[in-house]
Amino acid sequence: AGTMALRVGVTGRPAPWGQNRVHQRRRDGGSLPMRGSPAAHALASAYEASMLAHPLLTKAATSGVLWTVSDAAAQRLTVSEGAVSEGAGQELDLGRLLRYAFFGAAVQAPLFDAYYRLQDNLVDTMSVSTAADVGVKLLIDQLIYTPFVYLPLFFGGMAVLESASKGEASLSRAVSEARVKGFGLTATLVANWTYWVPVNLVNYAAVPLEFRVLYNNLASLVWTVYLSRTQNKQEAS
Repeated sequence: AGTMALRVGVTGRPAPWGQNRVHQRRRDGGSLPMRGSPAAHALASAYEASMLAHPLLTKAATSGVLWTVSDAAAQRLTVSEGAVSEGAGQELDLGRLLRYAFFGAAVQAPLFDAYYRLQDNLVDTMSVSTAADVGVKLLIDQLIYTPFVYLPLFFGGMAVLESASKGEASLSRAVSEARVKGFGLTATLVANWTYWVPVNLVNYAAVPLEFRVLYNNLASLVWTVYLSRTQNKQEAS
């Protein structure tokens, strides 16, 4: 119940577009509930202070780091399975890491920041009940946003970045990747439902708006490993 109160603020209504809810909590004399070791408490406090000063930059930096970690894990997992392409050795593909870092920081963070705010302003302003709000957001996320916006953007965007890293300009390849691998009902979307439906149920029900991108990024540590392996496995086939 305490975390839910943070989501809606002291008025019981969603904050207007662009209002920083971390600032709202500080003005009210509150903060995020933090438990655990002093080190974890200090890290959480430092993150919240950074969110106060530079919210979008903090989300972008966090997203870039976590996406890099995920792809590094995907590469290492591929190596451990002996599925490394000939001549690739045991070294991490630095160019691939940089592409994932860029996508996480420049695309993932600002996109989801705007998306979550838009959801709150559209859904919460027509609120029937908290449970209904969460259900509507989950349906929008899994039946509209993910299959027709996010997955096509990921596969198409990564194709653009990979082509650019090779000095190529292949828009047609990016469109094909987006359409075949990410658009509509795909195997990736079905896998996405098994993972992100329960994860986002918690996200929409209990996580304050300003921290949903962080929660999404932490959950994406596992999911991005799957996406990275899926993307590169399909490219190799």
